[in-house]
Amino acid sequence: MDTASAARLLSEIGDLLELKGENAFRIRAYREGAEAIARLGGDLRGSVESGEILSVRGIGKGLLAELTALVETGTTPLYQELRRSFPEALLELLAVPGLGPKRIKALHEGLGIASLADLEAAVRQGRIAGLKGFGAKTADKVARSLAFFNAALGQSRYADAIGEARLLLAHLRAQPAARRCELAGAIRRACELVTEIALVVSSDDADAVSGAFAAYPGAVEVLPTRVGTARIRLARNLEAQLRVVPAEQFAHALLHDTGAPEHFAALVRLAADAGLRLDERGLFRRTDGFHLACRSEEEIYAELEMAWIPPELREGTWEVEAARRGELPDLVRTDQIRGTFHAHTVASDGHATLEQMIAAARAVGLAYLGISDHSQAASYAGGLDAVRLAEQHAAIDAIAADLEDFVVFKGIEADILRDGTVDMGATTLETCDFVVASIHSRFNESGEEMTDRICRALADPHVTMLGHISGRLLLEREAYELDFERVFETAARYGVLIEINSTPSRLELDWRWLQRAKAAGVRFSINPDAHNTTELANVPLGVAIARKGGLEAADLLNTRTAAEVRDYLARRKQGDRIRLA
Repeated sequence: MDTASAARLLSEIGDLLELKGENAFRIRAYREGAEAIARLGGDLRGSVESGEILSVRGIGKGLLAELTALVETGTTPLYQELRRSFPEALLELLAVPGLGPKRIKALHEGLGIASLADLEAAVRQGRIAGLKGFGAKTADKVARSLAFFNAALGQSRYADAIGEARLLLAHLRAQPAARRCELAGAIRRACELVTEIALVVSSDDADAVSGAFAAYPGAVEVLPTRVGTARIRLARNLEAQLRVVPAEQFAHALLHDTGAPEHFAALVRLAADAGLRLDERGLFRRTDGFHLACRSEEEIYAELEMAWIPPELREGTWEVEAARRGELPDLVRTDQIRGTFHAHTVASDGHATLEQMIAAARAVGLAYLGISDHSQAASYAGGLDAVRLAEQHAAIDAIAADLEDFVVFKGIEADILRDGTVDMGATTLETCDFVVASIHSRFNESGEEMTDRICRALADPHVTMLGHISGRLLLEREAYELDFERVFETAARYGVLIEINSTPSRLELDWRWLQRAKAAGVRFSINPDAHNTTELANVPLGVAIARKGGLEAADLLNTRTAAEVRDYLARRKQGDRIRLA
């Protein structure tokens, strides 16, 4: 039972309690406990068994008993009792983002909706708007939430899948019959959402490799297969597919199974123009069927007279033409990242002290870290007022005095308020080395209102970077409406960086917008939005998204030295609205 699973179960208990009409204080206790556990990171079992978990804000003795049962059995008596109180089909409605127990209860009692099928029928028939307390606007939200849920079915977050994918890859590479083994598909392209883990293996004994694949310890079920492939189901309903091929076909199968269909189709057309035929088995001359032996993807691309295209870019958009012109970007690498920003501590809603966050940043090889706890408007997160912020800055200065090879930048994550002003005021913001401006409320405003609100904040001379731009939570919450082009133009005009938030459920700015933002003159910062020491390790997820969007080292603040960053931030504080060069 890891912290993410425990948090999900506690949150579901809160939902079930609300669905049952239980006391609001009890409901809130479980939800706050779920949020606390989600931010905790580290060893849940050790923390629970030692009782240290009680020092976490939001965790009391009542929740300790539930957590003890969780780490020992994977469930709790209360959770089982609550689930037995409702039909299973009704509980499926809890998975629809934005619906919530309160609305589910109203829909169940008012319209007899007791399943997803019932909800779909009610939406289709237009019956929801007539329900007391709903109306046309709420009915439209329910319809959109249902559509979002249906679109997300069968998908997993990249961050949830990549760990399992690497374990499965290691399992196959350990098999004597396996020669070359690689990840393929959307997982190799670093897509933020994936439907399966795809692998390609070369071997002279396909049965042995397929048997080892089926026997993978993490397999929940062996699925029916197609010719030449094997499939298994993993935890969280994630599927994995294996293709086993002879050595001479490996590079071609890997190329075929990695790229989006549009990418491979573009390569097939180029091959045809050159009198060749390209498929997953090889590259052949059309005139006589001669097989042009290629042992690597690089050789295949070379035969098509272009540079090798990094997997992250293979979406069938601009990358093939760029490769033919020799204009592919030199994508940023994780080893080029020197530091990061947007890290929280126990001063607001983080779960590690200032000292612990600094030690963790140094442990992962960073040379600097920007601390930015929430501002006072985020009272729900223990946001800092001016006095507490000054105390934190003094503590940072005291620690920094003993650091010879590490720099801590003093910042704050300041809320963008409803009118577009930035929380805390000029006098307080001027004390910060940097300011991350973010929206944490009123997500349901119109696209024009939200765009105006953000652009007004970007004009504030104290703002250094815009945090989690669209507010999306993958598979949980849609992005709010926004005129991205106008935001990019405004950010570029004022030299404000846009954050690439590497939180697994965010991974935004969406990679599809990165090239447009760059073309508008925007530069970026990869930030983990870390609330514990473990989440600092999410920075590579942001690098994957930056690569997928075609960004180079020069496009990012994180690739600068601490001295360069200090100079850049100091000049901005002095009123020089310079852009990152």
